[in-house]
Amino acid sequence: MNIKLGVLGEKTIVHRVQEIAKQFPSIEFLPFILPEPYNAVERIEGAMMCDVLLFTDHCSYQEALKQKYRQTMVYIEYDEYSMLSSILHNAKLSKKKCISIDYPEALKQADFTHDIAVTEYALISTSYNQQEPIDVQKLIDFHKRNFFEKKTDLILTSRRYVYHKLLQEGLPVHCISISDKCIFQALKKAVQTLEVKNYSTNPVVTGILFLKESLPIHIHHQIHTEIRKYLSDFCQKYDAILLPSKDNHYFIIGTSKLMKAIQSSYRDFPLLREVEELAGGPVGLAFGLGLNPLSSQNNAYIALEACRSNQNSLSYLVNECQEKIGPLGQRKNIDTNKLFHTLVHQARLNNELSYLFIQFIIERNNEPFSSNDIANFYQVSKRSAERTVKKLLSGDIIKVSGKESPYSKGRPRKLFILNQ
Repeated sequence: MNIKLGVLGEKTIVHRVQEIAKQFPSIEFLPFILPEPYNAVERIEGAMMCDVLLFTDHCSYQEALKQKYRQTMVYIEYDEYSMLSSILHNAKLSKKKCISIDYPEALKQADFTHDIAVTEYALISTSYNQQEPIDVQKLIDFHKRNFFEKKTDLILTSRRYVYHKLLQEGLPVHCISISDKCIFQALKKAVQTLEVKNYSTNPVVTGILFLKESLPIHIHHQIHTEIRKYLSDFCQKYDAILLPSKDNHYFIIGTSKLMKAIQSSYRDFPLLREVEELAGGPVGLAFGLGLNPLSSQNNAYIALEACRSNQNSLSYLVNECQEKIGPLGQRKNIDTNKLFHTLVHQARLNNELSYLFIQFIIERNNEPFSSNDIANFYQVSKRSAERTVKKLLSGDIIKVSGKESPYSKGRPRKLFILNQ
């Protein structure tokens, strides 16, 4: 499948994307150079023939989203390496050895400030939520205030618009650079997102189960025989296959029926609990979701690392967007009395809908959900579910946590969680 990819951004970064895109044989590259971050909408008019639009700047991406174009749209995200390398590269320009910086809150500050701590430089930072409208003027004022109060003498920003505005005022500002890895990940996401949109398919689920403690030699064979028997019965029930490995790991491969079994186990996971009883010790159970066996397996290995975070029994799922869900089977504390009060008084839901939503949240263990999940649970139309979601958002009951790609044609669905 050939993909017409339109890339919108400033000349330098667009040319970098073009070079890295050569690693994807299916991509037909179409550059659209933007002199300013906020004129993306005008350039998109000439990119209507593209299948996917890739934005090198989040400002342009946000502006384009408002227009509701038919194309799939993605943007290049920063990672911790981009932040750290930009700080270390530009810090030598600071005589005060103190820098003001802004960054997406999805990046954990500790991931890059830990390395900065061993240097002589200090950071004054602020973050923003990319899932919500961003007040760029607030970011501009933050940097100007610290500069004119002489707390800092160097500014690093992750927003092109902020960079242009501060540069026009003659302030010492630099843009955080985007790493090649971030560009590659964005291109990979663009290809995978279009595959999801264009093809109707069942998700592939890969599960990896392992024992966290070694078994005594005299009971090793007996315990593993019992575990294999239990897992074989489980796989037969959910149309999955079981593949034991030599290192005492068990691979479970399934599709939608297995996925439904996992989704019904957010609060209590019998598979995890009962294998733990058979093993007589803690176990790890990792699941990966993908469009094909390879991507499913890769995501399962990401979940596997999360399962190894401590010595207790743990289960995690990583979806096709590599978002981690879990730990599964552990009940989360939800203050139902407080939630009911806010549903009635803030979201203006009636008593019946409020009770139904509380039941829905409890059953899903406050894991991310879409309006489609509410429609299925309430047994109502999609439009009715979307009205409920709007009330919940306006009442500040829930917040956007990400997106999931549907396994049929259509736009990626927004995911929500309780705003606790």
